[in-house]
Amino acid sequence: MKISVENLVLSAKNQPREIDTLLQPHIAAKCGIHVSDVLSYRIVKWSIDARRKGDVKLLYTLVADVPDNVKSAFPLLPAPEEPAPEEKFVNRSGIQSPIIVGAGPAGLFAAYVLALAGCRPVVLERGRSVDARKFDIDGFLAARKLNPESNFLYGEGGAGTWSDGKLFTRIRDGRIRFILNTFVECGADQSIAYFSHPHIGSDRLPQIVAALRRKIMALGGTFRWNARAEKLLIREGKCRGVLLASGEKAEAPAVIAACGHSARSFILSLVSAGVKYSMKGFQIGCRIEHPQSYINRIQFGVSEAPPCVGNAEYNFVSRPTGNGKISGATSFCMCPGGEIIPSTAEEGRLSTNGMSNAARNGRYANSAIVTTVSEKEFSSPLQAFTFLDELEKKVFSSGGGDYTCPAQSALDFLRRTAGSGKLFSSYPLGLKSARLDEILPGNVFESLRRALKHFDGMAPSFIERGLLAGLETHVSSPVRFERDPETLCSSLPGLYTAGEGAGMAGGITSSAADGIRMAEALLSRPNL
Repeated sequence: MKISVENLVLSAKNQPREIDTLLQPHIAAKCGIHVSDVLSYRIVKWSIDARRKGDVKLLYTLVADVPDNVKSAFPLLPAPEEPAPEEKFVNRSGIQSPIIVGAGPAGLFAAYVLALAGCRPVVLERGRSVDARKFDIDGFLAARKLNPESNFLYGEGGAGTWSDGKLFTRIRDGRIRFILNTFVECGADQSIAYFSHPHIGSDRLPQIVAALRRKIMALGGTFRWNARAEKLLIREGKCRGVLLASGEKAEAPAVIAACGHSARSFILSLVSAGVKYSMKGFQIGCRIEHPQSYINRIQFGVSEAPPCVGNAEYNFVSRPTGNGKISGATSFCMCPGGEIIPSTAEEGRLSTNGMSNAARNGRYANSAIVTTVSEKEFSSPLQAFTFLDELEKKVFSSGGGDYTCPAQSALDFLRRTAGSGKLFSSYPLGLKSARLDEILPGNVFESLRRALKHFDGMAPSFIERGLLAGLETHVSSPVRFERDPETLCSSLPGLYTAGEGAGMAGGITSSAADGIRMAEALLSRPNL
């Protein structure tokens, strides 16, 4: 029979890295049964309790299989019923060969669902496959020569492929289980299904993305690389495909635009085509880096994290002032044991991002600190994108014009002074001392300055040990495209907008869920 094992608490001290596979004795002790009676078990949830520094705890909820007549010292709790099997996706609308613009998480999962339903989707990606993309990224880091169509932002898997593969999301959506299970089927570690803050790692995610692509192709889907969509094909007031940069017309009965928020020119083309939208607030800020040993001390109370837990992360929030004059700020995309990367797709521009491998075992920890820029400051999407573009040009120039990253100690940032001395960082193309405080708009600077002071109160020496590197400008979109509440179609029949580029998601998991939602709409009640 299956029993529920709740609130199993273990000290992380001296536990091996593979503790998740060695829980039989602990389950037996918790339930008052013999170890041999624990026939198997499944972890439902795993989290970390680090409230007592130096005494980190592992918290488990499990389902264990035990003999029907097992004798126990304590009452056993029957396990809840297993969730019903995933519903099979059915093509009730009869649609065939819809186009999906973009092979990021929204596009890939939309394509997977449509392929499962027998729709033979066609995925158009402006960049290249993950293997070719890695070659281009490695070449960029070695020679500082950027491929504008294949880089840390564009290519198979989207920007998240080289940004740790964080799967944590605050949305509550039944599709998340399907997403996590699909990643596991494609080679991700089983732990992503139960860890409270799951991640895959930038060293593993490319192979997993490629495996998902192979699944889609085996089901009849098609992928086209170096196929940049420039604008929509519109006939008789309906979207009937896209025009590619090559001049080719790619026709289809419907289009799912899952381009990501960095595809600014394509987003503007949708606006120009009359697709209804609204302006929304968007985030910008700076990436901050600390020694990982410092983050471990402030979170766990020890410089070296227990192997079974891994390096510590943080999530800090600074609320807006009561009078509303200074906006709040938050840490974002925190990468323990990671590195800062040049996340740009255009020559002469520079924006930062963070990534880490599955082991998260690097010397440094980095995170963005971002604040929201109000939509009221801009009259149009073009004005908002121009604002971001000009910031990226300033960052590039401040670094010396060769993708060296401008940097400033957090202490100098607060003092509004130029720094001196050698700067150390994980950023692969080198640092140059610069006045980031002068590059940032005044309201953004004030939000970040207030947040740093607040974070330093929560984590003493956060300012003293911190280094700010570059600006983070590829965080979210200033545009949200409208949807019909019933069909989920945009204002243009035949066009569905999905993911971060639609202004409807933020991160891998929420984008994937939104892509699935658009695919389901095409399968059941399309507005064609």
